[in-house]
Amino acid sequence: MITNRMKVFTIVVLTSINFVNYLDRFIISALLPFIKQDMQISDAQLGLLHTAFTIGYLASSPVLGLLGDRMSRKWLASFCVFLWSIATALSGRAQSYASLQTVRAMVGIGEAGYGPVAPTLISDSYSEAVRSRMLSIYFIGTPLGSAVGIILGGTWGQHFGWRTAFLVAAIPGFLLAILALFIKEPRRSAEATRTPSIAETLRYLMKTPSYIYNVAGTTALTFAVGGLAYWFPSFLSRVRGWEVSQATQLFGSTTVVAGVAGTMFGGFLADIWHAKNRKAYFLISAIGMLLATPLAVTSILIESKAWAFPFVFLTIFFLFFNTGPLNAAIISVVHPRMRATAMALNILFIHLLGDAISPVLIGKISDLTNSLILGMLVGTIAIPIGGLILILGAKRLVIDLQRAESM
Repeated sequence: MITNRMKVFTIVVLTSINFVNYLDRFIISALLPFIKQDMQISDAQLGLLHTAFTIGYLASSPVLGLLGDRMSRKWLASFCVFLWSIATALSGRAQSYASLQTVRAMVGIGEAGYGPVAPTLISDSYSEAVRSRMLSIYFIGTPLGSAVGIILGGTWGQHFGWRTAFLVAAIPGFLLAILALFIKEPRRSAEATRTPSIAETLRYLMKTPSYIYNVAGTTALTFAVGGLAYWFPSFLSRVRGWEVSQATQLFGSTTVVAGVAGTMFGGFLADIWHAKNRKAYFLISAIGMLLATPLAVTSILIESKAWAFPFVFLTIFFLFFNTGPLNAAIISVVHPRMRATAMALNILFIHLLGDAISPVLIGKISDLTNSLILGMLVGTIAIPIGGLILILGAKRLVIDLQRAESM
């Protein structure tokens, strides 16, 4: 039995790692203007740096997810944190565009092993009644890390160079890789049962429609958010004429407050509503996406500095409604011994069809039309699509939750 103190230690360490995860992932977003100037590359090439990260992430995610269902999760997490921290440090030493692509792919490989296992460690420690809230605490690392990465990248990139920013960002991961080893791994639900084979897992997931709806809706959202977040600091600098440090600090600060508030509020509402309506995980997420759509478009088109960030704030707030509920939905509808694999496959598809495409697509549109605004607007189209997919899948979620409870 795991004590409450160990549960707190576990969620603090895992949330901190998730924070560093997204810091190391998104710091490059703030550094794009400096990398572009230094390496003399196009917007499409800048977008491909994120694609390289995503390819590394996708290529390794299914394998590492399967390992997460079959070995010690804390040891796997520790190794992967150490790996991506080394790769982040090496990003600051890259001497060519090709070498920078390579090490960004290595960052993706490391992060692919952590993403699927950490939520399962949390879900095996808490009941379904509070699962969305606990996962929401873990996922506040997403907006926090993304924002601090953008702020740190813009500030350090402008004053000390983009290479130094990568080196500084790598340091916390090495310490957290050690702390992860002190987690007491919770007993998996259904520990006594054998681990299903890969074929059994795939058949089960294919016969779980809510899982497919979940992946499809999250893919659409990831396409939009991944592309917009990657380019927004450059958009403010190049299109709106802001200094890079000012743009990254304001965008990063807004992301921190709005992202954390949206993540926690969405998870809290989902748990309360879920007790009365088992469609809640999907409906809360869909409502957030549909409300965010006009706000996202307005935040791109509006020219007033005074009004731009209130719209950005509200956009981010509603977009992060889904973080806890959709991950809780995946964990709640699959067999406990399949959870890491289910999370890994979700990660595979949302990135393969989502933000592996959108950053380079936005960059390509910008190159062809000389309009980064047009590229950004194209990115917003996927947000309402994701919301509508989840609404269509809400009824099926209820059926799949009932099936999972009978296992």
